[in-house]
Amino acid sequence: MWREQFDYFWDGRRRLAIGWFDGADRATASSVRPELTVFSARDERFASAPTLVDIIDAARWRSRIIIIDLPPDCRFVRLTAGDGAELTLALAAERDLPQSADWRLLMTMLPDAGGADPVAFRLAAFPARGDVERLSREQTAAAGARLVWAIGQRRVVERADAGVVIRLAPARRIFPAYQSRLVLEAAPFESSAAGDAREAPFAIMEHWLRESGAPRVVIRLRIPDSIEESATLLGRSSVALAMNQRLRLKGWTLDQRAAGEPAIDPITAEDLRQATGEAQEFPDAAETAEPIVVSNLLSLLIDPEAAEADGVALRRGRDKSAPGMGETVEIEFYGAALGDDVGLVCPAAGPGDLGVAPVDPGGPAYARLFRVEGDGLAPRRATDDEGLIDELMRRAADAARAATGSAARAVAERAAGLRSRCDKLVASLNGALARAEVAARFDPPGLWDTLEPLAQASFAALAVDSTGPARARVQQFGGYGAFSADPALAAAIAHGGDFAQSARPYAEAAGARSVSSLLARYLDACGARGMAPAGLDATQEARLLRALLKEPDATALREARVALAIDDGVRREATNAARLIADAAAVERARAHFAEAGATDAAAMLDAYLDLRRAGGWAPAHEAPMLAALVARAGVELDAERLQAESAAQAPPAAESRKGLFAAMRGFFGG
Repeated sequence: MWREQFDYFWDGRRRLAIGWFDGADRATASSVRPELTVFSARDERFASAPTLVDIIDAARWRSRIIIIDLPPDCRFVRLTAGDGAELTLALAAERDLPQSADWRLLMTMLPDAGGADPVAFRLAAFPARGDVERLSREQTAAAGARLVWAIGQRRVVERADAGVVIRLAPARRIFPAYQSRLVLEAAPFESSAAGDAREAPFAIMEHWLRESGAPRVVIRLRIPDSIEESATLLGRSSVALAMNQRLRLKGWTLDQRAAGEPAIDPITAEDLRQATGEAQEFPDAAETAEPIVVSNLLSLLIDPEAAEADGVALRRGRDKSAPGMGETVEIEFYGAALGDDVGLVCPAAGPGDLGVAPVDPGGPAYARLFRVEGDGLAPRRATDDEGLIDELMRRAADAARAATGSAARAVAERAAGLRSRCDKLVASLNGALARAEVAARFDPPGLWDTLEPLAQASFAALAVDSTGPARARVQQFGGYGAFSADPALAAAIAHGGDFAQSARPYAEAAGARSVSSLLARYLDACGARGMAPAGLDATQEARLLRALLKEPDATALREARVALAIDDGVRREATNAARLIADAAAVERARAHFAEAGATDAAAMLDAYLDLRRAGGWAPAHEAPMLAALVARAGVELDAERLQAESAAQAPPAAESRKGLFAAMRGFFGG
């Protein structure tokens, strides 16, 4: 029953989210709270070293969302209930799923006014044959201003006698579109016939008319996220055209005039119009006399007619990209000539904001330039000491401040609205934590991972629904930072009771994260590394971890340095015995007693146990009852000796006198 009640989302890497959400066409899962054991493996039959990933008890389901981190290279996950029912999740690429895969859209939304929950979720399911991209756009548009985040995922449900298998493709962000950097790629040179039927006014221009024309200098700009989501970076970026031939000519002209030598005046576009007699002649060249052209990228994208970019033309694709698939734009530098530099500059760019495909040349994060060479565009590595780069940065900053067109402002306002939604969601979650007197808080939203809103909602519910001591443990363990790094371990610490009370902060135990075993990580965090016997399989580890979480007396085993036992009966006997031998001083007194009494075997056994404790080892569980029996026996014998000594000390002295008198009388009478 529970297998069909939950939804499962995988981020394509190591994180998995399990939960139930409003909107699905199915029975409610609010009352379905199975105790599940989660295993992972590299093969579908789980024959090759399966790993214990998590154990989920009924209390964990109060959060409605369970976040799980999977070991590296894991491709199969198995959820097993107490009644033996199983579900297998097969993690695969979207292209490997059959055509029958349906589509699940999960939207994270701001709560309703007056709602009790700090965040709302809505799930929409679409059949495989539907236009899921269009349907997703309609759903996100209908959600309105409450929508903060939306992810989509394809899945296939396969039912067989052996159980249920759900094949999952990686979830991808639908709203806002996927965050990434701006990527540039040089288009190959292309020459196309101009088809010009005009007569050349000068004979020398006849050759130009008969040729195919100059190669087109084109750069493809890849914007992987939406224009609104990228508005901040786009608004600070500028298209740059550095006409180096003109730059050198200008410098030479200035030097010539400064030296009083002859100089030249270049032919301008106005000179060409006068020569041809065509007032509307616009040659494929930059008309400006300036050797550098810089224009704001966002303005060119949103309002190309109003934006000034002499020598540059920008073309957006006509086809609408699918949600999350971004957009590709062509930037043609028709004013560029051989030896010129073209590209993007952004004074506010950080590492990775601008890039070049397929191989990035590196250099300052704020500039990516190409050199126009005879056979194409070549990426070049800019340097900080170039005077050209300084000039481009200055002009780009001026262009960003001047980008005040109404269209650009509207996009920037929408982008600010998207960011404010994330801020409101975080504030709502922090408010829920504050009302529950939880000290942990979420930081302002940055670059979220695909399942980040689900993880934050899960942590908030875990902290709010926990008892006071559990909240204190979560906070001491590291709050949301520790939960985000190892959600299964953080949940175990929260529900671990007295055994987890002394758990050290996650930052101190981070080295144990490389250990795939959840049981080993939990024991290490609780100061009980090595408490579990070696050679356990994943099922045995799950049994022991459940025992640690459910059996309140497990702390006695740790204090007495007694190892865990798989057998429940042996473990119970060891736990009872651990209460007697947890006090090392009592064990030392028993050892000294047996040594003084000449019971060498008993003394040697207790001595070996004490040496093991001092060395940080763990006594086998089956030996604990014997050790406890020796300590108890020593206690009885020591008590008997003490009572005998007290009785002897309290005997009245007159008894000896009377004994002496009777003896004397018997002697006197010849007795």
